[in-house]
Amino acid sequence: MDIGTITFGTLLNDPFTGHRLTQRERLAEVVGNAVLAERLGFSWYAVGEHHFGERDVVSAPPVVLAAIAERTSTITLATGTTLVANRDPVLVAEDYATLDLLSDGRLQLIAGASFFEEPYAVFGQEPDSRADRKRENLELLLRLWTEDRVSWSGGFRPALEEVRVQPRLLQPRPPVWVSGGSKPDSVRLAVDLGLPMVFGTTARKPESHAPLFDLYRTLWAERGRPAAAARTGAASHVFVADTTAEARTLWREYYGNYFAGAKLPAGARPGPFDFDALVGPGAAICGSPAEVVDKLGRLHELWGHQLHLLAIDIGGIPQPTVARAMELVATEVVPQVAGLGREVGADV
Repeated sequence: MDIGTITFGTLLNDPFTGHRLTQRERLAEVVGNAVLAERLGFSWYAVGEHHFGERDVVSAPPVVLAAIAERTSTITLATGTTLVANRDPVLVAEDYATLDLLSDGRLQLIAGASFFEEPYAVFGQEPDSRADRKRENLELLLRLWTEDRVSWSGGFRPALEEVRVQPRLLQPRPPVWVSGGSKPDSVRLAVDLGLPMVFGTTARKPESHAPLFDLYRTLWAERGRPAAAARTGAASHVFVADTTAEARTLWREYYGNYFAGAKLPAGARPGPFDFDALVGPGAAICGSPAEVVDKLGRLHELWGHQLHLLAIDIGGIPQPTVARAMELVATEVVPQVAGLGREVGADV
């Protein structure tokens, strides 16, 4: 199983000291953590995309990832996610092909749609069109990356006539994954297009996601697609320290800080913050390296996935603490879980 880190550049006050970084300082941390992740041996570094919030400073992942590309050489550079439903697919094709070239072919694009209302309002889009936009824009993106010239018409942007986007991808096939949450629409989209899939597994009980992982593999097999290409990924909020007591005592405050005032998707109701439920049977992972290994193993047994992205730098955690957690994951967790899932997707 590949282990990577994922960040949205969340910018919060430290709950212990009250200190708050500037936006410039936080972006520098995001770039610096990518350099650290490569040095420590993480497989992926993923940068998310959020718009119009007060606490997330990354709205342009290709710009941030381009800065990272110039300071790294081997780590996979990913998006988590690219809001293909909300962005013009022609510009997405251009921006990320540029990034693929600058990174020497290290791009992996995880394609999704915003769960929040603001992008739809600001960009003049109907929220109810999210699934249709995601499908149409992703289909067009793949054509722009695989065909020399594209003539096309659809429902959400002006028609194209013999358009050839420049520059071209360095990689021979589009490095695209589909992201999905609690509904089967994205699963069907991924299978229809023959793409791997990353599930958003941070918000609900692990067991609730298992049927969608199973649905993906079932539909994949029904299409007659090779089992080795049925690759899936997951994500978790994670914190690790030398001992369980240290990890839980420290992260209880930072994780609570992350949830306090967090923006929720349209229609979602805020629930009580129950740290023990979240890190026990719930979605979050917190503890000693051995505990993290154990929970990642149990999640793999439940989901059968080949990629796990760890969100570590959340809640206003100071950089030295983030760096120490990353080091523990790299040295004491990754060697124990790297063999999981190798039987599937080894050539993807």
